[in-house]
Amino acid sequence: MHTTNRGFTLIEIMVASAVFAIFMVGILNLLDTSTKISVVETELSDTQENVRFATYHIMRTARMMGSAMMPMAANVGGTDTWLAAEFNSNQSTNFTTPFGAVAVVDGSDVLTLRGFFEVAPFFIDRTDVMGPPDRVEVDESEGGIVINHNFDSVDAANLEGRGLFFSGNIDQNEYAVGQVSGGATMTGTAPNRTLAIKFDGGSSQWSGLNPAGVTIPPAFNVYRVGVMDSYTYYVRPDFTLMRMRADSSSGGATPQPVAVNIGSLQVALGMDTSTPPDGVADTWATAPTVGTVVAANSVVAMRITVLGRTPRAVPDWTEPVATFTVEDMDITDIDRGHKWRRVEVVAALRNYLF
Repeated sequence: MHTTNRGFTLIEIMVASAVFAIFMVGILNLLDTSTKISVVETELSDTQENVRFATYHIMRTARMMGSAMMPMAANVGGTDTWLAAEFNSNQSTNFTTPFGAVAVVDGSDVLTLRGFFEVAPFFIDRTDVMGPPDRVEVDESEGGIVINHNFDSVDAANLEGRGLFFSGNIDQNEYAVGQVSGGATMTGTAPNRTLAIKFDGGSSQWSGLNPAGVTIPPAFNVYRVGVMDSYTYYVRPDFTLMRMRADSSSGGATPQPVAVNIGSLQVALGMDTSTPPDGVADTWATAPTVGTVVAANSVVAMRITVLGRTPRAVPDWTEPVATFTVEDMDITDIDRGHKWRRVEVVAALRNYLF
């Protein structure tokens, strides 16, 4: 019996190809959707980590500020003055910080924290503050005994522009703050090194930080001296959290990025208004004025809220308004087409900030 082998007809091939094409399009669409979801989730995870890092970075600084008896604010010469901190709520466009104008994303707070030591203060002999020229000398050892164990942490070449703190009798609130005015030098070899620091008291960043009106050099015996840091935090319009650290640059501080994809910084102060003070925050001020802080019995806590957003908008997504119901935040110009994350922490402040 004779059989004829026949192949596929053109119509069958076309139908099969069409079915296969439809199948492949479905697979590719599925892969494309999966890839987009993966990208969004990765960006969201990165944003969450950035927000968490930024929040705890600021909290760490807030807990250190106001070292060595410096209050958050006080009446200086008849004028209420920010000292260890300075708050500016819901700023926009160009904002003038203690170190000059910076561009700020709309609706974000600007926060300056001062009076903390990245290197622990030094013990000195009370006669080692000289002037003029105004200079303080810090010895690593005295009488063959090391009294300052932190000399290896000192970058003498980069101290200019920072605050210089002088402490006398703590119970008499004796302290003064000047500014490192020239190149510090470290001479000798360990453990018998000497750190010499020049200073003045007329700088724009550090002047007015002495509630008692003490002039430089201090009019009291100095027992400890330390180099103070100052950070001003703000969010740039490109959604980068920045800090300005006091130094010897032409503007008095150098901008440094802290975290990216940050949409806003919101801060509130927890104030104890009880009489007598009980150490509990019974009032939260979201836009505190210096007068409000001076009038309070004490400031016991700081609530720090950082909001981050994905770098790209997410199709068919609108961030819920509930994400932004924090502090007194203005959401008029918020782009809700991105996915947002927020972290909020409460930092207990030094109990002598009053």
